[in-house]
Amino acid sequence: MQGKTPSQHKSEIAVVVIALLTFVVGLVGHLAGASYANSDAFGYIAAPIPLIVGIIAVVAYKIAAKGDH
Repeated sequence: MQGKTPSQHKSEIAVVVIALLTFVVGLVGHLAGASYANSDAFGYIAAPIPLIVGIIAVVAYKIAAKGDH
């Protein structure tokens, strides 16, 4: 069985960091969406969250694919 290369380790760490970032962005979006009824300012935060999470997912996929080789 082969060990992991340094580039695979780096890509795994990058994907884990991106996953944590996505969690935080999603949590902020969730809280902003829940607070939307109280203030319009939170709606401006919550509106682009799905787009931001999608972009982060594409970046994570590309990093993981690059580190797979």
